[in-house]
Amino acid sequence: MPLTNRLYFAQVAAGVWADWVQVVNVSGENARIRAIARDWNANIVWSSERVSSPFQGWVIPVEPASKTQNLSLVVLSDKPIVGERHCHLGTEVLAFPGASPEMGTAGYRLFFPELVAECADWFIIFNITEIESKIDVIVRDVNGTVAKQFGTRLKGMGGWVFSDAETGRVQGTVEVISEQMIVGERHLHYQGTYHPNGVAVGQLGQVIDPI
Repeated sequence: MPLTNRLYFAQVAAGVWADWVQVVNVSGENARIRAIARDWNANIVWSSERVSSPFQGWVIPVEPASKTQNLSLVVLSDKPIVGERHCHLGTEVLAFPGASPEMGTAGYRLFFPELVAECADWFIIFNITEIESKIDVIVRDVNGTVAKQFGTRLKGMGGWVFSDAETGRVQGTVEVISEQMIVGERHLHYQGTYHPNGVAVGQLGQVIDPI
C-alpha cells in the first residue's frame, strides 16, 4: 500500500471528550509537517507546523482549540507520515488511524457494515476537497431492503453529523455516496440489555468505490 503525505481526521472532539492525535515522520529525512483544524463550516480556527526528524512523533496540540466546538484536522507533510487519534471519555475510547486516499480510507462511496438498533450510533462525514458535494445516505436492513434515505449538501472541507435520529432504530447497514471525496467515522456507543454502558467502538467508513 502506498505511503501518504496527508492525513484526514473527521473529528477532534469538543467538551468532556479528551482527544490525542499523533503523527510520525516515517521517512529517512526531516519532514516539514503542518496541521490545520477547521470547524464544521470549513473555517480555519487553528494551525501549527514543525520539522520532525526521521521516525520522530508529534503529538499535535490542537485540543485547546476544540474545547468548545468539534473540529476536523488535516495534517500535511513534505515526507510520508502515519498517524492515529485516540478519543477518551472514562472507559470509552475511540481509536482511528489518519484517513487518506492512498491508504484506501477516503473515497466517493463509504460503507458501514453494521447499524445496531438498540445502541447509539453517530456518524461524521468530512468533505476533504475544496468543492461542495451532494451527499446521499442509504440505510438498509439486514436483508438489504432500503429502510431510509436522506442527504445534504456539504461545503468543501466541511463536516456533517448524522445519528439515530436520522437513520432510525434499524438493524442493518449504512452507505454514504458523495460527488466529492470524503472520509467518514462511525461512533458506536453500547447500551441496552446485552451491551454494557461505557463501551464504545470507532470505525472508519470502508471505501467501496468501483475499481
